[in-house]
Amino acid sequence: MVFGLGLLFAEAVAAQTVKVDGELRTRSEFRSGFKAPLADSVPSTLVTAARTRLNLSYASEKVNAKITLQDTHFYGSTNVNVAAPGSASSNSFGVYEAWGSYAIDKDLSVTIGRQALEYDDKRLFSASNWSNTGNAHDLALLKYETKAVKAHLGTAYNNSGDDLTQTPYTASPYKYMAFVWLGKSFGKVNATALWVNNGFQRGTTTNLLNKLIIRNTLGGNLEYKDKNVPLYAYLTGYYQFGHDAANKSLNAYLLAVKLKGDLTKTLAVNLGADYLSGSKYDIAKSESHTFNKLFGSNHSFNGSMEYWTTLPASGLTDMYGGLTYTPSKKFNIDVVFHAFSLAQQYSAAKPKKGLGSELDITANYVVSPIFNIQGGWSSYFASDLTKTVKKLSGNTKSSWAYIMLSFKPKFL
Repeated sequence: MVFGLGLLFAEAVAAQTVKVDGELRTRSEFRSGFKAPLADSVPSTLVTAARTRLNLSYASEKVNAKITLQDTHFYGSTNVNVAAPGSASSNSFGVYEAWGSYAIDKDLSVTIGRQALEYDDKRLFSASNWSNTGNAHDLALLKYETKAVKAHLGTAYNNSGDDLTQTPYTASPYKYMAFVWLGKSFGKVNATALWVNNGFQRGTTTNLLNKLIIRNTLGGNLEYKDKNVPLYAYLTGYYQFGHDAANKSLNAYLLAVKLKGDLTKTLAVNLGADYLSGSKYDIAKSESHTFNKLFGSNHSFNGSMEYWTTLPASGLTDMYGGLTYTPSKKFNIDVVFHAFSLAQQYSAAKPKKGLGSELDITANYVVSPIFNIQGGWSSYFASDLTKTVKKLSGNTKSSWAYIMLSFKPKFL
């Protein structure tokens, strides 16, 4: 009997998996016009950001769970000897992810808690791994997944704290959110559809707290890939309607295409274009045609220097092309050139739309399964309109470089 109980216990333990791993990431950046042109009279700077994560994961037949503890800071911004309440060092540590998932059956599961969401090419939902803090949502997520089709339904409702009455909410990008994501493959083509419904409080006065401004985003993606064909294509289209966070009537859209062609086994050419609609200078004050990129990856699109992470009210067009050289599984280098312009005229006095161009060079080397080195250099070639949109004048400089070391040890 004792032997039998021992076997049952061993089987129960074997059916459970516990993992403990981490991330220690350090990134040093030389900033001389990062995010916006820098006046020649203003000195450049060197900053180093550090991110430490400890991941605890649990998996069994029915239950999965994950907790990610995170500390983020810039070198010198915190004092390890002082952690008084309200000091910078006391605010750098927190919980990035904390969720539990239960499998209702083999195809259906529900996940509740703080979760990093990523869908499709991360354009609208991304964990924003480049960011020092990342991006996550407090929500409930229902998943139905089979070999034929995948469907996700998520919903969130936020409060500032342990409220007894409705209070103004400003802590996250939305008061309320619901979304549906669908995915299905048709041979060599993968198709996805996404609908996102966001709600914002209409105002901070008592009579407006329970009234929501609603913004809808509806669209999807088509992906073509075939290992026997040296061509990859990704098409994106989204339409936004309802009202934006400022309660303006919203009618906006995003169109994008990405193409990749393998010239040789080690060299590929990349071409693409993004069009994010915008508002013309003489549009009615109660209307907006400016697309909102929701919770997507800022660093992965429209240039590494992040000039247009906050979209100009006039919208944005990004035409880009480049090469990827991959001489081995451990090393690759990307060279990308972007040509930017506004989607709509900025003002009656500024008929031109050109926003200049950007050159990005990025190299990545996998030293070992737990150690990675990445580095890059970028330069932005600003136009007069770039300075106008960024509210700058005079001679400026625009360059940026970085090196990033990432360690991902497995402790258990």
